[in-house]
Amino acid sequence: MQIPFKKTLFSLFFITLCLNASAQYADVVKQEGRKVYFDVSAMSRFPQEGDFFEVILPGVEITNPKTGKVLGREEGERVAGKVVKTKDLYAIGFLDKNIDVAGSCAEFTSKAARAKMPLFLDGEFPEQNSLKPLWQSSPMEASPRFAAVCDFDGDGKNEIALSFKEGNSVKVFSLGDKRELKEEARYNVAAIKNILALDCGDLQNSGAAVLFVTVFNPADESFNVIPLSLEDGGLKAGKVFEGLVQGIAPYNRPRVLYTQKIVKIGSKYYLSKPAKLEFKNKKYESGQELNVRGLNAIFGFNMADLTNDGILTPVYITANGKIRAGFDEPKDFSLNESGRDFAFSPNTFNFSGVKQNLYTPLAVFTSGEKQNLFIAALQNDKSAKNANLYFLKWLGANFAKYKVFTLPAPVYDMKQGDFGPFKDVLILPLAFDKKGALAVYAADNI
Repeated sequence: MQIPFKKTLFSLFFITLCLNASAQYADVVKQEGRKVYFDVSAMSRFPQEGDFFEVILPGVEITNPKTGKVLGREEGERVAGKVVKTKDLYAIGFLDKNIDVAGSCAEFTSKAARAKMPLFLDGEFPEQNSLKPLWQSSPMEASPRFAAVCDFDGDGKNEIALSFKEGNSVKVFSLGDKRELKEEARYNVAAIKNILALDCGDLQNSGAAVLFVTVFNPADESFNVIPLSLEDGGLKAGKVFEGLVQGIAPYNRPRVLYTQKIVKIGSKYYLSKPAKLEFKNKKYESGQELNVRGLNAIFGFNMADLTNDGILTPVYITANGKIRAGFDEPKDFSLNESGRDFAFSPNTFNFSGVKQNLYTPLAVFTSGEKQNLFIAALQNDKSAKNANLYFLKWLGANFAKYKVFTLPAPVYDMKQGDFGPFKDVLILPLAFDKKGALAVYAADNI
């Protein structure tokens, strides 16, 4: 539920609460997505890094039906979060979910006090090595490969775009009240070109996202991106531009699109540094470069707040399948599983006579009452009959294998976000032999 700041946020109860509060209350004075700033100048005990808080939203207004007199408000929803940085007169925290809380009041709980409270334990490893989806679509007539989740029509609800090898097509689906996928539009890519990725974003701030389709043309070994907009019930292509496009979704942060170019000179090819995709001068172009040692591909990387200070660290897959964190000196986290790595993907293409594998995406999220940081990584079986979904837990200095679930089909892509009634979930297209399905998995209590 989004509550605009211009609306009345406080009842007399909330105003009194924050004006006369003891040390455990503070106002939210600024918000940037899930990042919030608190005025702690009047608190006798300032919050510390790692403390927990709950933002208290206003509830239903109570009025006398006969006189119309406002009697006050009920206490509304409580949105949890964690303090990540403190200054002299203000503190910074991250909310567990993206909701408008500007101007609201927050109640703080120290780490020590929270430790004395009953905790929900992190999910235990199930007896059966399987993961049940929150929702799975009816069987599709073709196998989906890549996915992009955005609000393409500007109605405030996300749709999903899926690519299919059959017909070399891209289709946009909405999710109806009965949780059935409904095709809204489609676009056919030239048969000679290979679709390598889908992603989306509203870089023009128009209210409706643009779908970016990355394709490879084996005839001239070129990489290009087709921007598609949903207009009048169809997908209309904009001006094609050179390069690749893929997005990342750090937990509690807005999704960011990156681009890079691949240029062939003689018998060799070169990749430009990953850079933010921007819309300037009525065209899409490269913005600020991401200069991280060892990171040279926009596929198979994400950002994570590993140091719990609000600073994002790139986490990515190396060419030999290791998970690496891009600190000043890169650290490798290898699971040392024989014959298995995270670099393998069912999607391959022939470039300069060499078979190329694309990396599958990494998802970043927190889970459990302790809000531990996890990474989700896909690893497809070499036989391409199924896939494994790894959950890697951050221990403060390295990653450790936490759980592994076997999925019933190969997976080409994994997106993280909101779709229909599902919030901050993992969205996976399952590519069976002849048919397929779309599955949604929870990431908040693995």
